[in-house]
Amino acid sequence: MNENEKLAQEVKAWRAKGGVTAEAAAKALGIPKRTFEGIEQGRGFPYPLLLRVAIESLSLQAMLENSPRADHRRRKSGRNVDG
Repeated sequence: MNENEKLAQEVKAWRAKGGVTAEAAAKALGIPKRTFEGIEQGRGFPYPLLLRVAIESLSLQAMLENSPRADHRRRKSGRNVDG
């Protein structure tokens, strides 16, 4: 397995754990959605170490709270969407 494939697996696992869309993950990382999708498909990223650091630095909880899916989960569970 090459570096791009390893990175793709890590990114997929990170996003799956957070339950966020590719669009939300790309936005949180500050990269275009198309670039993020390429990373997940193993096409690579010019700075894999930088991407790993960015992913580790981000709070998945913050991403989840800002995710459209989070609002859906809160409504479904009966929790107040506004906090």
